[in-house]
Amino acid sequence: MDSIGYFGPHTVTWQLYREPFFLLGGVRALLLQIAHPAVAQGVAQYSRFQSDPFGRGYRTFAAMATIYFGDKQQADQTARRLQQVHSGIKGQYPKVSASGESAAEVPFTATNPELLLWVFATIMDTSLQVYEWLPNKHLPPDWREQFYEESKIAAHVLGISETVYPSDLQAFKIYFENMLNSDLLGSTPACRAMAQAIVRHPKAPGKWVDLLAAGWLPAPLCERLGISAGPDAAQRFVKLMRRTRRMYQLLPRTLRYNPAYHQACYRIARSNGTSPLWAGRFFQWLGKRMSIPLGI
Repeated sequence: MDSIGYFGPHTVTWQLYREPFFLLGGVRALLLQIAHPAVAQGVAQYSRFQSDPFGRGYRTFAAMATIYFGDKQQADQTARRLQQVHSGIKGQYPKVSASGESAAEVPFTATNPELLLWVFATIMDTSLQVYEWLPNKHLPPDWREQFYEESKIAAHVLGISETVYPSDLQAFKIYFENMLNSDLLGSTPACRAMAQAIVRHPKAPGKWVDLLAAGWLPAPLCERLGISAGPDAAQRFVKLMRRTRRMYQLLPRTLRYNPAYHQACYRIARSNGTSPLWAGRFFQWLGKRMSIPLGI
């Protein structure tokens, strides 16, 4: 049914993304995206990223919330809007040699399939990493594999060809590890500049940004991006995540689920002729009067 959308209550995707716990990985996903020289150059040339890096991150997550929780029309409209924005972004970035010198200029367009794959892959891998910290007894044992299979739907909606998208979770992990440990990420001055715009932004939560970055990313990449959280970053990161998880799990589920999930449940209940829950009614009412963070 179009009212359900591309996903639905039965999917692992909904069970994961209704939990805004993912936002803890937001810095990681954003840093990994701009660690690619083409993305860094693109946002430097075509956006206000240096003055508003978290705005871009929020808009990315809001768009994905619509694709995951909106109906098919909303998801398709969001995907088309993203494609229109990306269609005009193109340029060149310097290819850095092993000696650290710029060897050539590499042309890019934001609609390049490999580049689209990388941006989406940062969200997928970050999701897998973050939700390992939030055990959910309602998930099946093979939730990672199911989640990855469902991600192929979102990839298709976003225009990522199945010939480019890794065929299964194992292939995806190999692809991502190769990218993560390559010399490409963080190889240009623009990568470092955009990373510093994130971790040194006046609105960034100080040392916690460095810690969340250093705790998630390989040390060589952190060094290239100019990120340092001290020699005991790994231990402090684990403590931070454990404390956050304990506090997060104290919240009642209805209160902690994100607005897009409640709005989607409201939409489906109305289409089925059943009575929506109070949370769905509230966020549907609120969404008609104002823009809700991570709402549809």
